[in-house]
Amino acid sequence: MTESTTLCIELNAGDHLDGTIFRIQRGWTLRFILGRGLYAREVNLSINPGGKTFKFPEPKTASEFDAFVEFKCTVHGSFRYEFTTSDPSESGTGYFHVFPDWTLGDKKLSLNSLSCVTHLAKLLGPLNEWKSRLEVAHLGGYNLVHLTPIQALGISNSSYSIADYHAPNPSLGAGVTFDDVNTLVRELGDQWGMLFLQDVVWNHAAKNSPWLQEHPECSFNCVNSPHLRPAYVLDRALVHFSREIGSNKFADRGLPAVIDNNAQLGVLWHILRNEFLPSLKLYEFFQINVDRVIDKLATLVEGKEHAISDGPTGLNFVQDFEFRRVGSLVDLDAASRLLLSELGHNRDDPNAVKGALENIRNQLNSINKGIEDGFWGTIDAITNATMGGVEYERVAGHGPKYGAVTDEHPLVTNYFLHPYDTKDVSEDEAHAYDSDKGRFLMACNGWVMSNDPMKNFAQYPSMVYFRRELIAWGDCIKLNYGEKPEDCPYLWEYMTEYTVTCAKIFQGLRIDNCHSTPIHVAEYLLNKAREIRPDIYVVAELFTGDEYLDNVFVNRLGITSLIREAQNAPDSHEQGRFVYRYGGDPVGAFTTKDVRPAPASVAHALFFDQTHDNPPPVQKRTAYDHVPTAAMTSIAFCASGSTRGYDEFMAYHVDVVKEDRLYATWPQVEALGGGMVKARKLFSDLHFNLCAEGYSEIFVDQINPDIVGVTRHNPVTHESVLLVSHCAFSGFNWSANCRSIHIADDIDKILFEVKTVENSVDSDGSNNESFLAGNPKYGVEVYENVPFAKSSAVRIEGGEIHFTGFPSGSVIAFKIKPKPSTTASTSQIRELVTSQKTKNDLKAALKPLSLQKLNFILFRCEKEDQSEFGEGSYDLPNVGKFVYCGIEGIYPVIKKIQQTNDLGHPLCANLRDGLWLVDYINRRLRRVEALKGVADIFEGALKPLEQVPHFLRPAYFEMIFAYLRSVVVEVTLSKLDSVVYGKTTLGKQLGLNSVAFLADIASARMPPVVNPALEAGDDQPNSLSAGLPHFAEGIWRNWGRDTFIALPGLLLATGRFDDAKNIILAFAGALRHGLIPNLLGEGKCSRYNCRDAVWFWLFSILEYVDEAPEGAKIFDAEVLRIYPQDDSPYTTDVKQKLHETMNEALQKHYAGISFRERNAGHQIDEQMQHDGFNVEVGIDEDTGFVRGGNRLNCGTWMDKMGSSEQAGNKGLPATPRDGAAVELQGLAVFVADNLDKLHKNGVYPYDGLKAEGKPTLSWSDWASKLRKSFEKHFYVEADSTAPLVNKREIIKDTVGASEPFADFQLRPNFVVALAAVPDLLPAEKAWKAIEAATKYLIGPLGIKTLDPEDWAYHGDYNNDEQSHNKATAHGWNYHQGPEWVWLAGLYLKALVLVAKRLPGGEATQKALKIVKTRIYAYKKHIATSDWRSLPELTNSNGSFCPASCAAQAWSIGCLIEALAVLD
Repeated sequence: MTESTTLCIELNAGDHLDGTIFRIQRGWTLRFILGRGLYAREVNLSINPGGKTFKFPEPKTASEFDAFVEFKCTVHGSFRYEFTTSDPSESGTGYFHVFPDWTLGDKKLSLNSLSCVTHLAKLLGPLNEWKSRLEVAHLGGYNLVHLTPIQALGISNSSYSIADYHAPNPSLGAGVTFDDVNTLVRELGDQWGMLFLQDVVWNHAAKNSPWLQEHPECSFNCVNSPHLRPAYVLDRALVHFSREIGSNKFADRGLPAVIDNNAQLGVLWHILRNEFLPSLKLYEFFQINVDRVIDKLATLVEGKEHAISDGPTGLNFVQDFEFRRVGSLVDLDAASRLLLSELGHNRDDPNAVKGALENIRNQLNSINKGIEDGFWGTIDAITNATMGGVEYERVAGHGPKYGAVTDEHPLVTNYFLHPYDTKDVSEDEAHAYDSDKGRFLMACNGWVMSNDPMKNFAQYPSMVYFRRELIAWGDCIKLNYGEKPEDCPYLWEYMTEYTVTCAKIFQGLRIDNCHSTPIHVAEYLLNKAREIRPDIYVVAELFTGDEYLDNVFVNRLGITSLIREAQNAPDSHEQGRFVYRYGGDPVGAFTTKDVRPAPASVAHALFFDQTHDNPPPVQKRTAYDHVPTAAMTSIAFCASGSTRGYDEFMAYHVDVVKEDRLYATWPQVEALGGGMVKARKLFSDLHFNLCAEGYSEIFVDQINPDIVGVTRHNPVTHESVLLVSHCAFSGFNWSANCRSIHIADDIDKILFEVKTVENSVDSDGSNNESFLAGNPKYGVEVYENVPFAKSSAVRIEGGEIHFTGFPSGSVIAFKIKPKPSTTASTSQIRELVTSQKTKNDLKAALKPLSLQKLNFILFRCEKEDQSEFGEGSYDLPNVGKFVYCGIEGIYPVIKKIQQTNDLGHPLCANLRDGLWLVDYINRRLRRVEALKGVADIFEGALKPLEQVPHFLRPAYFEMIFAYLRSVVVEVTLSKLDSVVYGKTTLGKQLGLNSVAFLADIASARMPPVVNPALEAGDDQPNSLSAGLPHFAEGIWRNWGRDTFIALPGLLLATGRFDDAKNIILAFAGALRHGLIPNLLGEGKCSRYNCRDAVWFWLFSILEYVDEAPEGAKIFDAEVLRIYPQDDSPYTTDVKQKLHETMNEALQKHYAGISFRERNAGHQIDEQMQHDGFNVEVGIDEDTGFVRGGNRLNCGTWMDKMGSSEQAGNKGLPATPRDGAAVELQGLAVFVADNLDKLHKNGVYPYDGLKAEGKPTLSWSDWASKLRKSFEKHFYVEADSTAPLVNKREIIKDTVGASEPFADFQLRPNFVVALAAVPDLLPAEKAWKAIEAATKYLIGPLGIKTLDPEDWAYHGDYNNDEQSHNKATAHGWNYHQGPEWVWLAGLYLKALVLVAKRLPGGEATQKALKIVKTRIYAYKKHIATSDWRSLPELTNSNGSFCPASCAAQAWSIGCLIEALAVLD
């Protein structure tokens, strides 16, 4: 990434990304763009802290649809963004984190260069001795010291149990103040370049804290949290029970005071569950006071009117919130309704009342009995939780084995503070309900396995304390903040002062017990800290067990780093995975995308080899894991950490509670051999230098089960450091027993070798009473800058590293430099992609080229190239063939890798293995002579890849490819007229993809055109593919209907008027029977079986006249009529003017067209029945409607012919649409209107429709007749009583169909008519029809071809279905519900044009909202499609349709038309 990197965050309506982490480097730019539900809307954005606000204004033109705002990340910190609209449900939030850095003297520390070491502050001794003990950290190269609290500790002396938050620990020395600590921190920062980080403890306080006695409201106690009373009673009962065991009361039953075996545990379990706990009758705290309920009900019915109010009836339990024994009630209103309903008409009868109350009493007693019986589940939970703790503390081999049950080591840890001496549990219970004494019965803190960290386990309704699910810390009281400062003012103020003091002294804070600290409290206090120190470094260790919840804490609290620990890895493979996961791009990452989506990241890690809470490697693994694990955490591209004692091979765990010996000074450490401090210095320096020098990429190689190689790589210089660690997970091994490592570049030197050595001493240091001594049994041998010949660990031969003497506990680091050829080739490539000369040269080579040639460079699918050259698209192993043979086939794959850095993708593997893709690109470009100049530039640009090492080849290929492609795309788009459609990102995407469909394919040429207009270098005119890949070559490429539906958007809107003219004239030449062929087949095997293609052809001609420069001249263009008469054989001898051909088509329609298809039968259509080959088309004299067809053929675009014999649909059209099809009437009105205008202007020579035996119809008369007839016959009025009506205020699909119900089916074809002629109906009626389509038909991408409430609806198309279901077999439902995209484009066009006709602007606003949503959906689809296009259709609700063309010409063309009318 470069300094100019911009990361993009998309804002989607309703998105609250509390669990998504975005990490940004300082100096980068964050760009916010509008996404789903918000695209092109007015949106307000705020970023805090800082109060920065932005506004996405409501766009006034389409060019403003893709507006974005940018935030320059110049300040470190955690930021929350929030966006809002006028609809609160659309608002959303998210977070991003800007990495910090620090300057200490002349040293700059970045986040990833931190090396942290933890110290228990109480073990550093007096403040004036700290420096002598911290010197060990300084000599180990650490630059961050993590301290446990320096405040006055509580009675337990636990480092995390603070008694006085506002006073320094007396161990710091008499008279020492926080200012003195601050002075030392500043001094060591200046002298040693050290930062300091201290724990903050917000969740609990020491049980002997004086301020808690003064302010018991700061705790959870039996007064402010009465739900804890049953738990307190149980806790006290367990104390008394513990004393009874300790006095050997149960010894004669096999339960002595000393519990040390499983048999005794069994006795304890029996007594606890079956005697002790039942004797407490704990269920009574949850039972109903039956007498009280009965009394209240009796009172309610005495002397009152007995009307039963509305509401629930029954005996609904209501817990007594004072939690008194047998103190709960029921909902008295519901109970009174129950009583009155039972009394019925006997409400004044005392005996009846008495009987009803007795009945209720019995029901209440039954409820109480159920509570008592059901309580055994709770007893089991309490028993199991208690037994788990006892087993661990007294019997388990890994537990402390306390021995006798005593007051010092009771049976269970207390859950509550017990300030009073009591003789039995009855006294304790009385205290719990005493309003004064109960305030001091405070709940201890602890942790709960699998607890939801977003819920406070001490608050009601949690029963954690009662069920004994808390792992309690008996020396700590859990603090009760409430929900806001007003709930407990003293506590919030007290902790604010404490937090501010810490922030003034230390550069960072570690949140102790973060996952159990109420998150709103931590937010508040961290905000106070940031007021003092805005760049404060915040660290936490979370135990939520859920990465999403971890991320919520990270985001809301602004946690900079989460603590991770290597010792959690069960093997070296997992430890290596940690190294890879916690930081760095992979080696060879793609780097050229300066603007890219912000990737969701894992939380930044402070990666420890060992944390101070956990045992050292000698206890958990082996001493031989100290060195390799430390090396692996140091080589990771994140902050690294350790704990004091690790580098001294300390053989014991330094307990945060019990330990009181002080850390050793450096002379004391050195006297014991120095541990691995010297090695740590090497690791720390390496860690820092790799970050400072830009080694930001990482690769982890599992060499064998215990040996891991980690490479840190500089993506600019291509220098690397390879560190190999021999772990000892599987035990100690003298030899490596592993494969050699091949290095592609030059092994420059051995930076260092470190070996763990065992010394002949007896003591392991644990019994040293003077100070915390390391283990002198272990040390290290350190060798720096080792000559290859003198290495005892490896042998270097020919770029191979062979391991010779590399035992467990060893580490070796190599400096790898690129070969001169690597440096030369990569420098050449970097120079090329920043060179204006290469770009200018390529532009110069591209600009003279036609779009036909640019189509070849960019697109051409498999079948197109295969038919021309015998070779299709590139076949990528393990993926398959690219969808395009041109560079747009490669681009979507490259883009996906760019976004995720997925260097494991098969494309990357293919490029590493060889340059076959490069050879393919070069070979293909050289097939076209006109592309020689382009081919030379491509080949020259790609040539340096031959000298690039295999592991870097994908990155440099991408660099070159992206550079070259950007120029090709720029030149291609410059050749398209984008004025009307290209104001949005989508418009540009559509414009580029429009080029994919136009090509000259030798096997699929059009009928000859007289003097076709060709671009320089083209020999043949382009034909237009209906869709890719299915309609690419041969007779299947060119279809009249598809061509002319697509042409206005695909060619006219993009300014490709010459291509449009060639195609219009080519199809005109094939006119026969007054019809344009559907299947063209070069005009030699055309089929004239469609009624609509000729009308789309006429529409296209008239659009051409309107849009092309001097467009009307096309009327006089020569047409080469290959069938001058309907029965003529193919010829190229007859020419006529286009206007003559047009007139022939129109007059034949008026006269009536009737013929039987040539060669009718199975030779041209194996499915169609006899009468289906009969073509009847005409114009109705009375209505002016274009009508035709019969029930056995399908002459409109909904042309699915059944082909399943077994299902019974063979030879039956699914949608005959005979009669007058709605879209043809709109097209006819458009033709009539425009010809009338053109004739009156003297441009078009014919004045109307004429036929023998029929009255002459002028163009204006025909248009008028059509308009009147359309409203009368096609619009279903709101009060229509027609027998087949199922929806009103819609436009019929047909009029006069052989199946009358088909007229009334709601289909989307009417949008074609309204898109062509928006004023075909009164605006209000047209809008109603559009609203019906919006409500019932519109899908995510396409539009449903049939109302989903229609009996015939089947939304999923499968042409291969072999079922017996007539409706769907062989895909008979092709147009019975599946969602087609081209009609959705024309729906948008009609929507906008009709809305503009309505007064007030409200409809226009509704229309624009819909349009914006659709534009976003199309933009997203194209951006994620391998074809960079839109499909032919989707199945129901936008689901993928496998049979669909992935790129369809009319889908692109009609959407371009819609965009063209936006402004």
